[in-house]
Amino acid sequence: MRKHLFDKIVLMIACVLLPAKVFGASFENEKLKLNLETKEAGENIETLALFELKNGWHISWENPGDAGVPTAFFENDKKIKPLKISVPETFLYDEIITQYGFGGKAYYLLNLKKNTALKIRWTACKDYCEPEEAVFEIGASTSSGFEKEYENALKTFPLKAQKKLKAEIKAGTLEIDLKGFDENVLSFIAGQKDVLSADAYQKTQNATLKIETDSTHLPLWGLLLTDKGAYEVELEKKPENILILLLLAFLGGVVLNLMPCVFPVLSLKALAMAQKAGVDKGRFWRAFSYTSGVLCSFLAVAGLLFCLKKAGFALGWGFQLQSPYFVGAMILLFVVILLFVLDVWHINLPFLTRLSDISGMHSFLTGFFAVLIASPCTGPYMGAAIGYAMFESAEIYFPMFLSLGLGYAAPFAMLEMFPKSLKKMMPKPGVWMVRLKYVLSLPIVLTILWLGWVFYHQIGLKQNDDLWEEYSKEAFEEALDDGEAVFIDFTAKWCLTCLLNEKTTLNSQKFLKAAKQNDIRLFKADWTNNDEDVFEALKSYGRSSVPLYVYYPEESRNFQILPQILTIDSTVDVIENQ
Repeated sequence: MRKHLFDKIVLMIACVLLPAKVFGASFENEKLKLNLETKEAGENIETLALFELKNGWHISWENPGDAGVPTAFFENDKKIKPLKISVPETFLYDEIITQYGFGGKAYYLLNLKKNTALKIRWTACKDYCEPEEAVFEIGASTSSGFEKEYENALKTFPLKAQKKLKAEIKAGTLEIDLKGFDENVLSFIAGQKDVLSADAYQKTQNATLKIETDSTHLPLWGLLLTDKGAYEVELEKKPENILILLLLAFLGGVVLNLMPCVFPVLSLKALAMAQKAGVDKGRFWRAFSYTSGVLCSFLAVAGLLFCLKKAGFALGWGFQLQSPYFVGAMILLFVVILLFVLDVWHINLPFLTRLSDISGMHSFLTGFFAVLIASPCTGPYMGAAIGYAMFESAEIYFPMFLSLGLGYAAPFAMLEMFPKSLKKMMPKPGVWMVRLKYVLSLPIVLTILWLGWVFYHQIGLKQNDDLWEEYSKEAFEEALDDGEAVFIDFTAKWCLTCLLNEKTTLNSQKFLKAAKQNDIRLFKADWTNNDEDVFEALKSYGRSSVPLYVYYPEESRNFQILPQILTIDSTVDVIENQ
């Protein structure tokens, strides 16, 4: 509470003080001197910002600690992140407030476009804190002092660790596995504010750094301070029991059959099974063909996604439905299927029917396309398993999707293998089978309309919604810094589960009234088209698919992930009781 009050006081001061704006290569006052050095680098220009603090003043690091505001950089009013920053010092006030920052020299390395405007905003602190800013015109040439200052800067930058370190939070303790890290580790500073307390007790025991914490949120990165210097390290969650995750993936595949995305294709499968109910001949071959189609489709999509991610693309599960070309092709495919189901088009070639029965091609294609249209859906168990697999090596990634595919295929494969059990539950063949054909064509019609609606939004026609804010990292971080409660809806127009939850819960008057009464900022992170910021946000929660619902209580960075299938009462209960 104290640190948020401190930050708000700083922001209040910022509102009444006029910012200092300077056009040139340097800025100086009684608190500090700020100098810029530049070097031409192709179409861009490397810029080195050097702060030299004076008279006991200091500025904050990326994570300011218990209180403070990080230095921010804006290129043409768009916030940018420095490539490298000097290792911070630690400041202690009244034995209570611990801050990370700089009281001497601090270097920031930036990569800018030529002939641009750079705004730098900082807060200088001593007995009180005072926000300031300066605007510089960046040209296109190399300055005379760059090389010398860059050599000095390299001595202050942390080294980059060669590999990610495994970490987990157990019983109020963050444990970082230091095996393979040869240096003598003294302490760890989280790269994000409010994840770890700056004065948290730390100790190294049995090649493990243990840090007391009240948070359940694993830091994404930070600095390891050693007796030989500082290292910038990325943290990743320790692997779960792989057998449990494979079981979760299998169960997730089974439950996926109940998700709304798959109803259209599975209605075709249900129709085919109704026509062959009680037919023993070829039952095992049909089950095998359907399962093979499902597995081939799962592995094809997963393999393409794996290769694209290795090539540097920011993609997640269901990525193909982010392409209007793929969506358009699926619309045409389902129109053709509908025409065949309704007997508008009819090809009467007995040898093709016989060939399909022998080869199992009908069952194979049903399984194959069932996966393509089901891929935007994630259900219980599935999200966590896919989220884990997406950031693992091929040895774990592909078995996870194989297990998911087996679970998805299992229910219908079992019914195919035991057709007499299905026959006992169905009436004798008759007119009802013709009527069933028309009933089961309805999900196909709805799918065509849904895909058309997705296509409509993908080509650039956006719907305005005054009740929800469009997600941006800057607005989200600002809300958390202000101590506001935050609810994020990670969604997409092609995700039927997302649309169902929005219709039944998130756009209901009861939910919106509760959000307004509890002063909750509502963010909608729309992933209909491939948005890298949304994907990076999903990754920070260990997910790579939608839907995902995240809630941050007031004055906290500890978040709660809600179920993928929402109910109005349980969702409102979460935001009203925390």
